[in-house]
Amino acid sequence: MPLVLPLVGAWGLAAVLSFLDGRKKAVAVLAVVGLVGVLGASLALLPAALHGPVPEVVAGGWPVGMGIRLRADVLSVLFCVVTNAVLAGALLCELLEGIGTRSFPALVLFLAAGLNGAFLTADAFNFYVFFELSMGAAFALASYGRGASALRAGFTFVVVNLMGSVFFLTAVVMLYQATGTLDMGGIAEWVASPHTRRLEVPGALLLSAFGVKLGLFPFHFWAPAVYRGVSTSIAAIFAGALVNIGSYALVRLGPGVLGDTLAHGAEVLAVLGGASLVYGSLLALARQVPAETLAYASIAQAGYLFAALGLGSGPGVAAAVLLALSGSLDKAVLFLAMGLPGSRSRAAFAAAAFSSAGLPLSLGFLAKTELLRAMLVGERWWLAGFVVLSSVLSLVALARTFQRLYWVEARAREAHDGAASGVVLALALVGVGVGVWPEPLLAVSARVAGALVGGGGP
Repeated sequence: MPLVLPLVGAWGLAAVLSFLDGRKKAVAVLAVVGLVGVLGASLALLPAALHGPVPEVVAGGWPVGMGIRLRADVLSVLFCVVTNAVLAGALLCELLEGIGTRSFPALVLFLAAGLNGAFLTADAFNFYVFFELSMGAAFALASYGRGASALRAGFTFVVVNLMGSVFFLTAVVMLYQATGTLDMGGIAEWVASPHTRRLEVPGALLLSAFGVKLGLFPFHFWAPAVYRGVSTSIAAIFAGALVNIGSYALVRLGPGVLGDTLAHGAEVLAVLGGASLVYGSLLALARQVPAETLAYASIAQAGYLFAALGLGSGPGVAAAVLLALSGSLDKAVLFLAMGLPGSRSRAAFAAAAFSSAGLPLSLGFLAKTELLRAMLVGERWWLAGFVVLSSVLSLVALARTFQRLYWVEARAREAHDGAASGVVLALALVGVGVGVWPEPLLAVSARVAGALVGGGGP
C-alpha cells in the first residue's frame, strides 16, 4: 500500500481541490499539508528500496506485461523525493506570498501525481501516460497569471512540448513493435539477448523527446521565452520539478533499458552535451534579464547530463544522477529566491549559485567533481575542458545576476524577510548539507549506476 501512496494521495487530493477555491487560505494550507504528506510517503519508501525487497505491485493482480506495474527502486524514490520537495517548497512560497488563482494548488497536486507515477511505473507506455498527465497540468500552469506574457509563454510551451510528445509516443510504438513488450524489464532483457532488430531510430526519437523537455541545445528555443514569461514560482516548478521527468527518463531508459543503443550513440550525446553546456553558459553570461540568465543556465545544466551519459560508463551514470538532483534543487532555489526580497533569499540565491557553478561544500560541487573524475578516467579531456569552462562562465553569469538583483536594485531588496524566504533558504541549506556530508548520496548514486549498467534495477 505505501508504494501507491505518493501517486494516489496526490491524485485524490488534487481531485478534491479542483472543486475548491485555492485562493482561500484553508484550501491552500490543505494542499501544502497534503503535498508534504506525499513527500513523507516517498521518503518512507527509501529504506525498503535500499535494503530490499524492492516494493513492487501490479494493479488489479494482472500478470506482468498486462497490468500497470509500479516499482519503487532507489532511482525512482530519489526522484520522487527531490521532486515532491521542490513542489512543496514552491507551493508553500506561493501560499505565503498569496495565491492568485483558484486552480493553482490543484494543478500542482496533479503535476505531482503525474510525475510520481512516471517515476514509479515500470512500463514504457504507462510512463508515456503519466508523462502526458504531467504535461497537461504543466500546460495550465504555464499560463498561470493574467498577463499577455503568461499566455504567450503557455502557448509556446504547449506547441513545443507537443512535438516532444509525438516523438516519445512514436518511439514507444516502435519499441513495442521490435521487442513485443512495453515492460521496461522485458525490453532490457530483449536488448541483452541475441537479436537482429536495431533500436537506433526509437533511441534517437527518445533522445529528441527528452532533449526538448530538458531544453537541450538545439531543442532549447522554448526555454528562455517560457522562463521569462511565467512567474518565478512557476519557473521554479518547471526548472526544479518538471524537467526531472526528462532527466529520469534519460537515466532509466538509457543505461537502464537501451544500454546497447546508448553505447552506439555515446559520441552524439557527448557532442550534444558539450555544445549545450558551452552555449548555455555563454548566453547566460550575455543576458541582462535575470530570468533569461537562469533559463540559459538550465540549458547548460541539460548539457552536463548528456555529457555524463555520453561517457557510457558507470561513473558517468553516477555523475548523471548527481547532476540531475543538484540541478533540480539549485534551479528551484534560484528562481524562487529571485522573486523574493530580504537577506534570507539573498543568502539562498548565493548558495544555489555557488552550487550551480560547482564550488566546494555544495551538492553541485559533488556532482561536477564526479563528472570530471569520470571524464578523466575515460580520457575525455576535451569534454572535461568544456565542463571547466562552462563552470567558470556560469559563476561569472550568476555573480552578475546576484549583483544586478541585490546591489544595483538594492532599494527593491531592502524589504524585510518574509516567511517565504525562510522556505527557500531551507531548500538551499539542504544542498549545502549534502555537500558537507556527501558519503551517503555518493554511495547511493554509485549503487544506482552499477545496477543500471549491469542490466538490473537499482
